[in-house]
Amino acid sequence: MIMQLADSAFDSPRRRVLAVAAACHPDRGSEPGLGWAWIKALAERHDLWVIVGEREGNRPAIQRELRKNPMLREHLRIFFVPRPNPPRITRLCPPLYYRYYRQWHALAFAIARRLHDEIRFDVAHQINMIGYREPGYLWRLNLPFVWGPIDGVTNMPLRFWRILGIGGTAYYVVYNLINTWQRRFAPRVQQARARAGALAAASEGTQRLLRQLCNTQSHVIHDTGPVETGSAETKRPRDGEPLRLVWSGLHIPRKGLPILLHALRRLPTDTRVHVDILGGGPRTRAWQRLATRLGIHARLTWRGRLSKAEALDVMRAGHVFVITSLRDATSSVLMEALSLGLPVICLDHCGFTDVVTPACGIKIPLTHTDDVIAGFARVIADLAHKPDVVRDLSEGALERARTFSWRANASAMTELYEQAIAHWAA
Repeated sequence: MIMQLADSAFDSPRRRVLAVAAACHPDRGSEPGLGWAWIKALAERHDLWVIVGEREGNRPAIQRELRKNPMLREHLRIFFVPRPNPPRITRLCPPLYYRYYRQWHALAFAIARRLHDEIRFDVAHQINMIGYREPGYLWRLNLPFVWGPIDGVTNMPLRFWRILGIGGTAYYVVYNLINTWQRRFAPRVQQARARAGALAAASEGTQRLLRQLCNTQSHVIHDTGPVETGSAETKRPRDGEPLRLVWSGLHIPRKGLPILLHALRRLPTDTRVHVDILGGGPRTRAWQRLATRLGIHARLTWRGRLSKAEALDVMRAGHVFVITSLRDATSSVLMEALSLGLPVICLDHCGFTDVVTPACGIKIPLTHTDDVIAGFARVIADLAHKPDVVRDLSEGALERARTFSWRANASAMTELYEQAIAHWAA
């Protein structure tokens, strides 16, 4: 169950919080954007000292936000630790990537320990990265410890090998083996989990797995919240206008774009649909070649990597947002789509299961490749011929977005702080 807030969460004292956010950037999406959103929301309720990974020009962007916001200047102190990009070989060898990432956390911990000697914090919070396999080192401090939201516990469903491709399948065979071992036996993961006075899971599915696999209790606090998208209006294709779909994400196997490409190939010839594809990555050229082989390239516009503002403009011009991820958390782009009034078609999987309801989107059961492709094709064809249904779902998307709040996220996390502090004192 998603965490219900007790009255104490709203009248609890302002705590001195030591936090680590390895990814944090006010102007970016995904984990950096979510890291900043968490820090900003928590600073309204607590005094934060946050150790941040310095990367992608985030220092001047964060300093700019601090100058603009007196509340943040008063209650938030940022300590930057450079987090350089690891060598390219780490893309092929995840354990090597985590070796470099662990070294960054060791540097962050050295600063955390000095800060605690000086400040004497009330609670420590490992905010991100969201993946459970790198818990950092804050749990070693003589402090109540909160970890999360965390995700990444779920294995890749390898029955979708045709979508992943040969390289992607080989990668995720190894990934699943390592992941299965890590979530049960990795020493630092087990130590951090044992030391956590409170643990936040990013989805109900992750919460169930933590309970089943390691008998670990957690509270669901989604890793995302509403985003500032500017103007938003109800979507409905005009008469004679094609249904405009939008897909966005890294072009990597787990994002599953070939599901949509194959679904477009199965659409009836009288179905008018166009797709804007945002993002880029190592699979871009392969996916473009696939679209050509399927004979659907005329239905697609490959937008490439855009700034956040440019991406929102493309989404704002669309009618429906499509998510094909086979392994993900509750993506920040999902909240962007809902906030813009875009109904969502996605798999009934990952954090999407918790957020997307029949009022704001359509979820395709995670069965087998052909069934999933047929499901996407059926839903797209149906919506292309029923603009009034698109309008109703769009209204539901705007309403669903309004049910999420970073203030509520911060209140839920505050309750976990109090729980960890009480556990520590017991």
